[in-house]
Amino acid sequence: MRYTIITTEEYDDWIAGETMKSRFQVAKRLEKIETEGHFGTIRDVDEGVFELKWANGRRVYYAYIPETKVLLLLGGNKNGQSKDITQAQKILRENIENEA
Repeated sequence: MRYTIITTEEYDDWIAGETMKSRFQVAKRLEKIETEGHFGTIRDVDEGVFELKWANGRRVYYAYIPETKVLLLLGGNKNGQSKDITQAQKILRENIENEA
């Protein structure tokens, strides 16, 4: 299955602040999602928010949008994980409300 990636302003701001190496690693992972439907290591964190996980602690939070779309909500790292998850859930709720 192939997916279409959609980003939020919060995600765009986060990725813009990452190093070139980090942006490249994230882009490669997103390309695999788009072309192969392969997400790699993920976790369902709650309330429709999931996280892509990297061994170095990087996280990208996302949600599925029917049928084959993935909304990138926010990025972060393991150290700020609790705060990032709460923020990602808020971003998702705001996006759902704006669609209604």
